[in-house]
Amino acid sequence: MRSAWGTAVAAVACGVLALAGCAQPAEPAAEEAAEGWQQVAAGPLSPREQALGLWTGREVLLIGGSDAPPCPPNASCAVNPAPLTDAAALDPATGLWRPIAAPPAPVLGAQGVVIGSTVYVLPYQPRAALLGYRVDQDKWSQLAAPPTFTGGYGLVAAGDRLVAYSGSDENGPDRDYLFDPATKKWTALPDDPLGAGFDRHLAWGGRELLLFDHKLVPNPNADGPALTRVAALDLDRGTWRKLPDLPMLSTGPWLAAGAELVNPTLGGADGGQVGNWGRTYPLGGILDPATGKWSALPDPPGGEGVRSAARTGDAALYPGLVEVVLSTSSRTWEKVSAPPGGDTTGETVVAAGARMVVFGGARWKGEEGKLLNATRIWTPAG
Repeated sequence: MRSAWGTAVAAVACGVLALAGCAQPAEPAAEEAAEGWQQVAAGPLSPREQALGLWTGREVLLIGGSDAPPCPPNASCAVNPAPLTDAAALDPATGLWRPIAAPPAPVLGAQGVVIGSTVYVLPYQPRAALLGYRVDQDKWSQLAAPPTFTGGYGLVAAGDRLVAYSGSDENGPDRDYLFDPATKKWTALPDDPLGAGFDRHLAWGGRELLLFDHKLVPNPNADGPALTRVAALDLDRGTWRKLPDLPMLSTGPWLAAGAELVNPTLGGADGGQVGNWGRTYPLGGILDPATGKWSALPDPPGGEGVRSAARTGDAALYPGLVEVVLSTSSRTWEKVSAPPGGDTTGETVVAAGARMVVFGGARWKGEEGKLLNATRIWTPAG
């Protein structure tokens, strides 16, 4: 059953080019550029798609990926690519690159988060180890995976703590876990009060860990909309509280914006002609976790079908290449022009502060796809 929506790093000088692999940027530094798109010099990574991209607060880390022939858009391809394991770091403020140590295991399809100077990566595959990368030491380590890890867990940074969680109870209930970086041990989180669910997402609200899901039933949306359920966990006390269901259909992703959480997903559904729900329910929305108050997203330019994102002054959520970005402070949408070279598939999109960094992917001419190692950076206005 699936839902239908369903560092510390010193500045690199060109005098150490041979060691750091830096390159002179082809364009002015991003911090000096006006809003809009900028393309930076090619880095040490070969053309690829599906690289893991993470923001350390100073650099964008790009790890692994695949250089197998890309699958055409809207096609289903039976491929088993040999994953790449090399990696590099890009400073988007200067456009300078440097190679970094390769992970000890493939990370294709992995989840990753950054906590302080440590990157945590959990591969998708069952029985895979949790990988740790110290940015300040350029060093990887292998750590224990969650005790019942069977693949496909999500990761979320809860302040200075790491949480791994199951995305669904469809194959039976699974535990969620809290990782202690000091002891390198996992502890099971207390069971949530929502019961069996699917499309589970966790988000850190600054004070509590928020769980969003849909109730696990035989035929979701058949007898009414599968509304988003919410519960909040106080990690220090180990206690949950249930919030009212939200009048929206998507369970994630979420951006922390001050005291609120914002899901910028546009669009909605009304149940169709058969079993119509009598109204359209939006996919996204804005939640105040402290009070449980929900509010709708402002009307976007270009209609409800445009690809959307959200940003604060120094952070952002970019689910992919987008067309509009919601400024959470002004509650207004900013249009994003088409990227240089046009759209791609399989690209890696990273929120580098409020900037959007887009690396690699494939560009198509008919049924022929060409892998890229180009990097494009979009800087919002203001």
